[in-house]
This record gives sequence, structure tokens and C-alpha cells, in this order.
Amino acid sequence: MTNEEDVLQCIIGRLLLRHAAHLFTGTPWAEIQFGRTEKGKPYLVNPPNTSFGLNITHQGDYVGFASSCTSKVGVDLMRLDKERAGKTADEYINSMAKSASPDELRMMRGQPTEAMKMTMFYRYWCLKEAILKATGDGILDDLSRINFQVNMSDRYRPGCFVTSTTVLLDGKLQDQWIFEETFADGNHAAAVCKEKALPRGCIFRKDPDAKMFFSKVPFESLLEHAVVLNPLPNDGLGAYEDFVKKPRKTF
Repeated sequence: MTNEEDVLQCIIGRLLLRHAAHLFTGTPWAEIQFGRTEKGKPYLVNPPNTSFGLNITHQGDYVGFASSCTSKVGVDLMRLDKERAGKTADEYINSMAKSASPDELRMMRGQPTEAMKMTMFYRYWCLKEAILKATGDGILDDLSRINFQVNMSDRYRPGCFVTSTTVLLDGKLQDQWIFEETFADGNHAAAVCKEKALPRGCIFRKDPDAKMFFSKVPFESLLEHAVVLNPLPNDGLGAYEDFVKKPRKTF
């Protein structure tokens, strides 16, 4: 990894996964084991036979985490003022046009301001990343096959919790999914994709209309039950010295 921020976000993402697995199962920290699918999606190896899903994302100023009572869950977030190499919103959208459906492009280009165009672009990007992470498919060769339909009467802004968005794949409605769209803060959009059908006993079935907003987790709580799994020579001093030599990311 080329900069400090990427290293820290990767570490925090792994801590979040292990912390959640411990909370959900009661398994001691050192006994928790993760694997990855061929497409890179993390899953629990130990304890075995778990039915819930865990997913993480990191971009901008945040590392995000989402879970569900089934294994198919995906989360993504995007910083809205991400550097775009001096391109206007239209130029940037045109450069990424292959990742969007005609309907999505029309919606992005039809927004009245530069900021609103980019917000709509990142909204669609979060949605596409979330569903691809939920299915475990990774990146499709043709992202324009995925066509999201957003209801513009539902205000999309910080503080919102939008669940009306639907998705079509090759023109066919994929109604097994529900999307939860919100913001981590005023400058970071986020989307969670999960299955509508939940198993009996799932806590979310008790109140299917409950709004699960993101909340901040203190770093100290991630270390509450932590133990050292892979000791490094000299208490990791060499690894730390390598870390501080890495450049800081510029936004």
C-alpha cells in the first residue's frame, strides 16, 4: 500500500470484521478465522456454519461496516468531493459512461449543478458497488447491465434514509434486494444492499421499517477483546518505521 491512510483503513477494516464476529458469536478473538471467496469477499471460516453476513468498505475519511442475517450483504461509501483531475462533472461522467446505464446517465446529466451531478454519480456508484459486494460477483465486465431506478420524490441528502430504490439486471427487476441509502456525514454518501427475505429469528424482522443509520465506533472498542495474533520482531518497531515513511494521501 502506497500511503498511510490506505494502511490504516485496511487495518481498521480487519479490526471491525473481527470485532463484529466476536460480538455476534462470542468466539474468542484468537479463534476467529476468516477466508475469502475467489472474488475476494470475506467470510467466516471459524466459527463454522454461521448464517449472517459481514462487509466493509473504506473510502474518503471513513471505514464502513454493514451486516445482515443472511450472507448476502454489501456496503459502499464515497467521498463526494473526490479529486477528478480538473474535469467538469460532465467530462468526468462521460469518462465513466461505460459504467452506467442510459437511464442513469440521463439522470446524472440532467442535474442542475456540478455538485448535484457528482452527487448523483457517486450515488449510483455506491449502489453498484454495494450490490456487487452483496452477490460476491466483484466487478462485472459491463456495469451498464445494472440499471438503478431512483425515486426523486424521496429527498437524497444528509440525514436521509432512502429504501425506495430498485434495480434491473438486463432489463429484469431484481426484487430480492433492498437498498438502504444514507450519508455518513455531509460529504460521504453510502449504500447498503441486502436480501429482503430474512430468516426466522432475525432481529430485523421484528421491525422491518427500522432505520439503521451509521454510527461511529470508538477505536478503543475495537481493541477491547483484541489479542496479538502475529507477533513482530522488536514489538513491530520496524513495521512502524516503514509505515511512517509512507506519504500522506492528498485529496
